[in-house]
Amino acid sequence: MKRLVFSSLLGALALPASAGTLPEYAAPELLVRVHFTDTYNLPPLTYLSNTSPAINNQGDVAIKLMAVDGKPNQAVWFKSHKAPGEVIYVAPEDHYVTDPTVNDRGQVTFSPFSEIESLGVFVYDSDSKKTEVKVSGPEHKIVYAGYAQTLNDGTAIFRSMGKDFDRSFVEYKDSYSTIAREGERRFDTSAAYLFRPSVNEKKQWAFKVRLGERGEISDAQSDQILLIQSKGNGEYEKIVIAQDRKGDANSNYVGFGNTVALSQNGMVVFVGYLPDKRKSLVLYKDGELQSLVTEGLDGIAELELFTPRLNSSGTVAFRAKNAKGLRGLYVANESSVKRLLGEGDSIMTDKGHGYILLKQDFPGFAGDIDFNEKGELAFACVLASPENKIIGDAIYKLSPK
Repeated sequence: MKRLVFSSLLGALALPASAGTLPEYAAPELLVRVHFTDTYNLPPLTYLSNTSPAINNQGDVAIKLMAVDGKPNQAVWFKSHKAPGEVIYVAPEDHYVTDPTVNDRGQVTFSPFSEIESLGVFVYDSDSKKTEVKVSGPEHKIVYAGYAQTLNDGTAIFRSMGKDFDRSFVEYKDSYSTIAREGERRFDTSAAYLFRPSVNEKKQWAFKVRLGERGEISDAQSDQILLIQSKGNGEYEKIVIAQDRKGDANSNYVGFGNTVALSQNGMVVFVGYLPDKRKSLVLYKDGELQSLVTEGLDGIAELELFTPRLNSSGTVAFRAKNAKGLRGLYVANESSVKRLLGEGDSIMTDKGHGYILLKQDFPGFAGDIDFNEKGELAFACVLASPENKIIGDAIYKLSPK
């Protein structure tokens, strides 16, 4: 195993790796499958497309449906670890719904919206079977509420876009609190563009930011990977995890992927672009930056730019292509990289033995994956019969043995 270790912008020294062995995984568990009128655990004529499933630490899973039961309305489906799955919300006509998230209390968070206005941040409680409007979109003049989640203490987290089309990071519990906003200087950072954030239960925020004044969003601007946390009284502590060479001539990176992952204990994973044009999956831990995976090493030919996921053991789950160009699901830590499942691999379906679709120019996997503290992974894929005919889109859960 070849490893690249870099000192962080804080000047911390590289520390020796101390990660455990990656676990062996049991056979994938099928949650749903859809193929026109032929479905499993979903109504007929239900559709999935680029689905990004969410999983919590109990093993509960939530997904977005593009259409349900023959109607074009988007919807949300939820399966508790202790009960069958069910459709818990259907969006009004001419509305859409964001990909849901689910916390450890079994609360599913999502945001319905139209082309002109967000209805707000909605939370479904799996115990009471009721859905409440946590944050009203019209009241707060929200056009779009993206990446919404509810923390276990009831705080709603999301990236808001207002009618001026500037994006903000928002926390909402008893009041509406703006953490960062495009076109403004917060925690000594001028943010021209705020990319997708990752937020943990400690209310730490990790994200990529494009530096500059309002409207300065061209690639000529420098980007940073930031970690911030509240110090109270509206003050925030900021750690610059990495900056590209446009802002720091000594940086190891010429750019970054748009998304990051943040663990519950403050580790961060991001994709860094190296000067030789390869991409590297980089772990920030205890002030140190360490490359876990680099293209061209460990059987990884290409890191796919879907959001990686990270748990508190320092294990990251991600999508990548191997030397044959086949997409797959992988896990890695400071000591090893493991391929779990890929295109062309056999898998059990509700119709018997099948395969992850292997077809040129037609991906066998779809959307982001999700990963919890137990190492369970939820993913979407396209299934094929032994005759290589498509038998549907499906959601699976992978669990360690």
